[in-house]
Amino acid sequence: MNVVNISGISDGTTQALHLAINGLDARQQAISANVANVETPGYRARIVSFEDSLRAALEGGEPTEMDLAVTESLGATRANGNNVNIDFELLNEKENVLRQRLVVQALNAKYALLRTAITGQ
Repeated sequence: MNVVNISGISDGTTQALHLAINGLDARQQAISANVANVETPGYRARIVSFEDSLRAALEGGEPTEMDLAVTESLGATRANGNNVNIDFELLNEKENVLRQRLVVQALNAKYALLRTAITGQ
């Protein structure tokens, strides 16, 4: 997984936040694909998971060891073979957007602390 590493100012927290943004972005793309294909016969909803892997990587001291997994949903299908649940996808999208905002706010706070340390203001 690609991580932004700015020599001298990147730390584990910054790396973890960047990895979380990458994972949440991949999830948003999967949700968008699921919604776009809600009526496509045979389409299986995609699920993105990374939180457990990121947690384990952080506990192991190597945040870049995070794995991002994209799998197909094994949920029940409709008659046309499609298993996208639009209600679930829309709820999942709202939750994902909130998580993205939270991670971006955390990164902004981290950079604000760094800016204060550099400028003294």
